[in-house]
Amino acid sequence: MTFSDERARAAVEQRFVPLSLDLFRDPREWLRPLGVIWTPTILFLDRRGAVRYQSPDYLPPELFLDLLDLGDGHVALHWARFTEAARLFARVATREPVSPWAPEAHYWWGVAVYLATRSRDELERVWTGLRERFPQSIWAARARTD
Repeated sequence: MTFSDERARAAVEQRFVPLSLDLFRDPREWLRPLGVIWTPTILFLDRRGAVRYQSPDYLPPELFLDLLDLGDGHVALHWARFTEAARLFARVATREPVSPWAPEAHYWWGVAVYLATRSRDELERVWTGLRERFPQSIWAARARTD
């Protein structure tokens, strides 16, 4: 489903270093540190091999493409590339049609903006948008500055 789509395959090959491990055949010492218990699991690792984001199972191509931005955003966030992270999260948060990933991306967009600017006003601006667009989401419930 996911990797049979040419757009998904091309996006992975252009932006990432894909690696496929077999949960039941590859050495446990490779898999155990990654915390993989279900297959497939899409992992986003930073340049030191630390898992920064993960998502289980296959997805339709459109959702998978959003996942790539979300995962890439988390890697950027952990390496203090806050402006890049904010751009990636904002792209998912504001994409039309609205992605199921949008509330989560909107939350992390606010975090990245705050870390880039140290401005609570900017954080509140982004999180207000989250609370207005997705008031029933768990991410809106988390988006509090008080």
